[in-house]
Amino acid sequence: MGEYEELFQFAAKAGSLEGYLYEREDLEPLDDWIGNIEKMHAGLPDNIKDEIKGELGSVLAKISTYGERVLGDEIKKRLDNLRSRL
Repeated sequence: MGEYEELFQFAAKAGSLEGYLYEREDLEPLDDWIGNIEKMHAGLPDNIKDEIKGELGSVLAKISTYGERVLGDEIKKRLDNLRSRL
C-alpha cells in the first residue's frame, strides 16, 4: 500500500467514526474502531502525521463532542491520549 493510500484509509476510518457518532443516542462497541485508528495513525510516516495533525485534531475533537453522552470512559481516554500526541 502506498503512502497516500494509507493516509486515505486512515482519514476514511476517522471520518466515518465522526459521522457515526453525530447525534447518536446509542451505539455498538467501538474498541476495534478506535484501535484501528490508533494503529493506522501510528503506522503513518512522520511527515504525513505532521501535515494532518491540525485537521486530525479537529476530527478527534468532533468525535469526542458527538460521543460525549455515549462513549465510555476508556474510549474517551484513548481519544484524549491520541489527541495529546498530535
